Amino acid sequence: MVMKSWVKSFLGSFILLSVISLVGYYDYIKSQAYLNDPLWSLDKFTTGGFIRGNFYGDKLVVVETNLSRFSNEGSVVMLFSKRGELLGKFKTEFKVYSFVVANDTLFVSESKILDIKGSTVYTQNFVSAYSLDGKLLWRRNISAFALAYSNGRIFGIDKGNIFALDNSGNLLWKKTIEGNPYRMLSCEKLIIVSTENMKRYEVPAFSPSGNFLWKLENDVSALDTNCHYILMRGSNWYGLFDMNGNELWIKEVSPKNQVIFKKDGISFYNFYAHIDRNGNVYLSEADSFTILDTNGKVIAYYNMPIGYFQISPDGRLIFDEYHVFVNPLYDRDHDKIPDDEDVFPLNNELLHQLFSAFGISFIFASLYEWRKKKEGRKAHEEYLRLKRELERRI
Repeated sequence: MVMKSWVKSFLGSFILLSVISLVGYYDYIKSQAYLNDPLWSLDKFTTGGFIRGNFYGDKLVVVETNLSRFSNEGSVVMLFSKRGELLGKFKTEFKVYSFVVANDTLFVSESKILDIKGSTVYTQNFVSAYSLDGKLLWRRNISAFALAYSNGRIFGIDKGNIFALDNSGNLLWKKTIEGNPYRMLSCEKLIIVSTENMKRYEVPAFSPSGNFLWKLENDVSALDTNCHYILMRGSNWYGLFDMNGNELWIKEVSPKNQVIFKKDGISFYNFYAHIDRNGNVYLSEADSFTILDTNGKVIAYYNMPIGYFQISPDGRLIFDEYHVFVNPLYDRDHDKIPDDEDVFPLNNELLHQLFSAFGISFIFASLYEWRKKKEGRKAHEEYLRLKRELERRI
């Protein structure tokens, strides 16, 4: 009987305290805390220049460039661990406009100012390769608006042309394509180019040897690829395609997430998107951040944008050009540790609260039973005293 009473007291207090903890944790999960609380940021490493970053394995390579178009100052390259430790830092000889990282090498498109006459800046452009400790490996007098890398080749865009270099900077081929190419994605067996011509957008695909494969036309450009799917967008839509250009699904975007301005004939949108290795699509719009699966089903939704961002190769980290966040899909317990082994969404703080609830309930039930026993003994002693007193009077 005593045991049953103790169990009831324990369970009552434990359930009450646990519900309070779980309700608080549920509110925390809904709070978008991961967007407000980055794993680390670049605030103590940068000086106010233009920041771009690319993940390379479990590291992050960041390039900071002086914003002045009249400056001939080189860009600062920084190498970070995934936890924000500065592993290395060096300066390129000239200003960097585009870069890719592969085979422990930084491939960059650089621009050297030759002369300035009024508001006109005369430049000479290069494609260069640096080791990650800052040593210049080679430099070629080739102009490149954008760079990509795949399977031992560097691909680039240059004034209506696409080209390929080997790892030593030797030109393998160069091909003129229709329209104005402005973005390039590459995979082992495919080169994907976004082009614009008189407000007509196209996505042609080529083999690594430069042979034409297929093309999508009219109001389309490529956003990202994981080499199994291609993420594309139009003026009021985005969607997933297979590697042959076949549509898998399409979703519309609201007017506020459509074209925000145009420059040099190219439209810029108020939304950014990436696809991870598993085919999950990450979309940052004007006032929200959404994660969808390969079928286009929403996995997570947050009422807060993240702006321009990158996904790490393993999918566990997100970089918004200034902060590094833990991907919520790999942080179900919200402890800012990117793991996928948490069967239940319980973080260390919640476990601490539940253990505390268990301990408090155990102590409460024990003290309650001790008090009841003590009061029972006192009542029994009073009963015996009164009984003896009554027996004496009789």
